[in-house]
Amino acid sequence: MNTEHQALTDVPLWLLVLLSMAGLSGEMLRASGTDLGLRQILQRVALRFLASGLLGMATLLLALALWSNLYLAAGLGIVIAVIGADVAGGLYTQFLAKKAGISGERNDPA
Repeated sequence: MNTEHQALTDVPLWLLVLLSMAGLSGEMLRASGTDLGLRQILQRVALRFLASGLLGMATLLLALALWSNLYLAAGLGIVIAVIGADVAGGLYTQFLAKKAGISGERNDPA
């Protein structure tokens, strides 16, 4: 078996699930307080779930390749997954605001 495949078999399944779900609860909590429809909530949750999974797994595998320490790689992967999910959610919110014509910046004449 190649070393690349061996690195993936060394990672426990619960860690992969935890990385993917790192930002999910925050988005559900944030979406429950607003008057969004089901479709918008599902889009935001899917975006956050996929962003946290992608960035968390990429960081996990990179840290595992660099330092060969599963605990360090898992901790770094979870932190980056949460940060990446927050950034993706913020960018999506800004995109929706621009699409709706709502500007978040104030233009006060000085």
